[in-house]
Amino acid sequence: MMDAVMAVAGTWLLPAALWLIMFSMGLGLTVRDFRHIVVNSRAFLLGVGSMILLVPIVGVVLAAAFAPTPALMMGLVLLATCPGGILSNLMTDLARGNVALSLSMSLFVSLIYVFTLPYTASIALHLIFAKEQAIAIPTGDALAKIMMVTVIPVAVGMLVNRLAARIAQRIEPTIKSVATIVLVTVFAMIVAQEWATIASSFGVVLAIVVAMNVVNLGLAFLVSWAGGIRRPERVAIAMEHIVRQEGTAIFVAVSLLHRNDMSLPMIINTFIGMAIGIPAVSWLRRRAAAPRLPPETAA
Repeated sequence: MMDAVMAVAGTWLLPAALWLIMFSMGLGLTVRDFRHIVVNSRAFLLGVGSMILLVPIVGVVLAAAFAPTPALMMGLVLLATCPGGILSNLMTDLARGNVALSLSMSLFVSLIYVFTLPYTASIALHLIFAKEQAIAIPTGDALAKIMMVTVIPVAVGMLVNRLAARIAQRIEPTIKSVATIVLVTVFAMIVAQEWATIASSFGVVLAIVVAMNVVNLGLAFLVSWAGGIRRPERVAIAMEHIVRQEGTAIFVAVSLLHRNDMSLPMIINTFIGMAIGIPAVSWLRRRAAAPRLPPETAA
């Protein structure tokens, strides 16, 4: 019974909730938001550069130094190369960051990820297990699924905003609330089903995953500070660094390599990323809402 319910949740509820969330974000976006990113691309380049280069290096170093088994090392490498997840766009929105930047980073890094994953996984398998193993990733299907829950709903939302701005403004909060409730419900179902795995994960792997997230969050703020990035862009880059897209990596571990133990780091990160991201969102919202006092004039 539980398996049937989870099948429905994974096949219908989760994609529908993500579609509605992205649609609601599109209701608040205009073409001008993305044009601004093209014209002022420093934040985009710094964020993407960090996600493609720095984050994988941190993850691979931690995996090589502390992973207790080769399978878990492989899982940590797969996790370290994941792009920012779709939920990072929602978290950026809740933290009052630059959603257009977050979405652009998610799509760009995801596109690179889909095409480089077969090579990354094959090289990691060769180095960790000392054997060659070809991996075929259904790139066309993966790209179609990413676009179905990102580009298409955002484009539809932007079209509604363009044609009926008042309606878009009125329905956006309701749609976002309903989608968030459905999403939280699906996550609760996943927690219930995977509780045995989660309960047995405390230890070295949990510590490594937490360390990866903390270091990645620090990297995001360091890169943003060094680049002189404004607050909304800093928020977007930070969320991209801690809310990851683990689904494809879990697919590689379980469906292609037939090693459920490799998926353990990704499963843990699903909850650790949110556990770190939610307090970060709360803190960033308070900072955004706090009034900025003018500097005191000398008497």
